[in-house]
Amino acid sequence: MSVLRKMKRQRVHLLLLVPFILFMVIFKYGPMYGSLLAFREFSYRTPFGGDWVGLKYFKTFFNSPDFSYVLRNTVVISSLGLVFSTVAAIAFAIMICEVRNAAYKKVIQTVSYLPHFISWVVVAGMAMTIFSIDELAPLNSLLLSLNLIDKPINFLGDADHFWPMITSLNVWKNVGWNSIIYIAAIASIDKQMYESAMMDGAGKFRQIFYITLPSIMPTIILLFTFGLGYILNAGLDQQLFLQNPMNMKHSEVLDTYVLKYGLQQAAYSYGAAVGLFKSVVGLILIVICNYFCRRFLKTGIF
Repeated sequence: MSVLRKMKRQRVHLLLLVPFILFMVIFKYGPMYGSLLAFREFSYRTPFGGDWVGLKYFKTFFNSPDFSYVLRNTVVISSLGLVFSTVAAIAFAIMICEVRNAAYKKVIQTVSYLPHFISWVVVAGMAMTIFSIDELAPLNSLLLSLNLIDKPINFLGDADHFWPMITSLNVWKNVGWNSIIYIAAIASIDKQMYESAMMDGAGKFRQIFYITLPSIMPTIILLFTFGLGYILNAGLDQQLFLQNPMNMKHSEVLDTYVLKYGLQQAAYSYGAAVGLFKSVVGLILIVICNYFCRRFLKTGIF
């Protein structure tokens, strides 16, 4: 009875949770049932109740000639994005916290958050203009004027330039947004530690390496571990919009692969198998990373 009384007293707060609960049930827990499709033959009559085929679609995927380069592209693009985005976000957060003018600091933060809310469609359009092979394109024009190149480079068509290009776009788009948690972590550090370090003659760099970074290391490990769980999620939009036949060998990732073969060709069981493979690998990586963090750094997410 006391529980019901508490629920009645907090009914407004509980009602606020309803949209979130519905979202989780419909878009997070509901699709889990669809994972069964990876082990069954899809049928329009019985979408989730077809004949049991076991690991057939997993074997088909692993034996596919596309498996090696698609997995390679996914891991490389995700790893580059995770490492460089983390380093850039930490560096940006440290620089922001060194700004003493409050108004200027807010302006910088606001401007840095804006790219995160720009659609990848718009970003891809901007990238096509910036990285165009045209001599008047911003990047090629700059490189030519500095005599760093003799002729325009086809950044969008040359597969070797795709990974650096997509990594730089990911970092630019998310560096401000990713720095929010690091800024909060740095702000929580006891200021007396910095004052003591200054009295001992420590400069800014020594303060960063001996106070700031060790203090926010649990936050770095936490976010990096979560990032490992998405190592096979290289992103659909950015790859799809910047992909073309010339850079396909470096731009085709698991997300675009599932879209083309799983959805466009109606191979739903095959697509479900690839999706489940991504989820299982992500879970394993999180557990392994957390184990080593617990063992050697004495911190982790669980």
